[in-house]
Amino acid sequence: MSLIQDLTELENAGVITRENANQIADYYKKKEGASPTANKQLFVFGVLGALLVGIGLMFIIANQWDSLSRNVKTACAFLLLIVPQLLCLFALIKKPDKMVWRESTALLLFFAVGANISLVSQIYHINGDASTFLLTWMLLTVPLVFIMRSTAVSLAYFFGLTFYSFAVRTDATELWSEWIYWPLLALPLPHYFQLFKKSPDSPLFILHHWVIPFVLTLTIGMVSHNSREWLPPIFILLFGIFNLIGNKSFFSNRALIKNGYKVFGFCGTVIALLVMSFKSNWKELQDHHYTLSFLVNSSEFIALLILGILASLLLVRAMRGRTLSDVKMMEVVWLLFLAIFVLGLFSSLAVLLVNLFVFAAAILMIREGTRLSHLGVLNSGMVVVALLVACRSFDTDLTFVVKGSLFVLVGVGFFVTNWLTLKKRNQNER
Repeated sequence: MSLIQDLTELENAGVITRENANQIADYYKKKEGASPTANKQLFVFGVLGALLVGIGLMFIIANQWDSLSRNVKTACAFLLLIVPQLLCLFALIKKPDKMVWRESTALLLFFAVGANISLVSQIYHINGDASTFLLTWMLLTVPLVFIMRSTAVSLAYFFGLTFYSFAVRTDATELWSEWIYWPLLALPLPHYFQLFKKSPDSPLFILHHWVIPFVLTLTIGMVSHNSREWLPPIFILLFGIFNLIGNKSFFSNRALIKNGYKVFGFCGTVIALLVMSFKSNWKELQDHHYTLSFLVNSSEFIALLILGILASLLLVRAMRGRTLSDVKMMEVVWLLFLAIFVLGLFSSLAVLLVNLFVFAAAILMIREGTRLSHLGVLNSGMVVVALLVACRSFDTDLTFVVKGSLFVLVGVGFFVTNWLTLKKRNQNER
């Protein structure tokens, strides 16, 4: 109930007078100052404005670029870099507590640095590949995250590193160019962890909860060089870590839109398990013969070991003060899949176990959704069943009648389970 409603109720009950209600309302208006919604809008549009100004300046300069002399081009390039630096200096000295100023000027300087590198390279015909350009750009701008306390630059940095990871696979010839990506990815994390206490409801901080798992999902494949058949357990472990993070107390009372870790963890786990429910993936794994020395020295095994240790530590922390009955299924899926994967190296029974595991997980979700009268959990389980049926319709010899009947049964299941859940919810509300 809002403050105005509370005051009206107290006034109608005779607890306070109209004058007291007005005084209390005026006090809280002064205390809150500007509207939080207005501040958020100003913040978002300030960052967006800085982005558009930077792009606009580059287009204006590009329009007359060929007609300028080398000296004028060089002056324009460095002027493009100096002006944003002066704006950042002004924001630090005159507006240190104004988030809009810090974020917009820092983001403007971030893009100015990239534009300056490109212009100088073009003016003086300095050769280089895309990965070198992106690496230089990111290294020069990551200090802005801490100097300007800029969350927007942190997001831009993560996206820049993602493009670097794509470019380095085609441009770079040295292995260190790929491995350096991981320590570089960790550089803005101290700023990210500080935001958990300082600005837990900041829109850009909430966006980090989506960007970080998105970036890691896109780039985790960089660890694979010789044995891509070992990527499935790596992905499952990564998604398991996302699930464990998304179930931590910080996210427990927050809306799902603010918990990208949980969404990526759940969706990623389901997709990975469905992919591994096909026989062909296990056959490809069994066709390769691995020696212990080869596995231990492979980058895939190292990544698997690091992720396994991290997931184990998170699971141990999550288990503190809880019983086995309190453990959520998605928190231990990775552990069960690792056991099935080891079995899959020697036996074709693994594919059957994965299918049974996915089906059992879906049934448990449907049961949990029915128990809690939660349509979101219930329908998630039904969607998993539908996807499993769809996958099996591709790699089995069932007739079209049987396949069609299965889809009809799943469709009827959607209607029946939702109807029963809504009926139960209405009875409980009476």
